[in-house]
Amino acid sequence: KTLAACQIMYPEHLEELTRQSWLGLYSKDVDITDKDNIIQFAEAAQIPDVDKLLEFSLGNETRQQLIDNTAEALESKCFGAPWYTVTNPKTGRREKFFGHDRVEMLGWVI
Repeated sequence: KTLAACQIMYPEHLEELTRQSWLGLYSKDVDITDKDNIIQFAEAAQIPDVDKLLEFSLGNETRQQLIDNTAEALESKCFGAPWYTVTNPKTGRREKFFGHDRVEMLGWVI
């Protein structure tokens, strides 16, 4: 929910908050649903108002953003997590990747 809230409130910080969450989950093996960890990720991502973001993440607008994101994932034939859809900046083509072991491939695209 926090990422969806960030997508709405602080889209310029979404990439870094996602990165911090990903590192927490896959590199540090921490619970990314724990509020204290979410706060640490948000602070590392330099979110201007972490408390406001956490409060906003509980609201209907964030809930709708999650619904929309889920619908988009299903439309792209998502079949697991993590699922990445990236746009190749050279071709404009959207490419899809499944699995945390495919992150290196993302780098080749972007």
